[in-house]
Amino acid sequence: MEDVTPRSRGLLAIAVITAIVNVLLAGRMPPALESFRGMFVSFGADPPTATKIVMNSPQVWWLLGVASLGVFAWVAIRSKPPIEELRRMKLALRALIILTVLAYGLAAWALYTPIFALGAVV
Repeated sequence: MEDVTPRSRGLLAIAVITAIVNVLLAGRMPPALESFRGMFVSFGADPPTATKIVMNSPQVWWLLGVASLGVFAWVAIRSKPPIEELRRMKLALRALIILTVLAYGLAAWALYTPIFALGAVV
């Protein structure tokens, strides 16, 4: 028989917060990216490739939202998982948070760097 351990409330809280944040951001990204597109058009600027990729992928953010809902459901359903499964839950949640931070950081860099470059020219 596998050793089971109660899942902490902290792990569940982090999964809930991650899911809420990712779903809200995924819903907000398409209109935000459309605003950035309009800004570049009004400037008459041709954005760099990284910026174009981010602006042309407004629905990709739902991948993070769906993944975070999946991790949340997994953590919420299993209140007394085996120790190995609890370790995998923590690893999945850490990986998801790191991926989220990197993805939104890259998007911010891709969107704001050309704006700052345009501002330096003016």
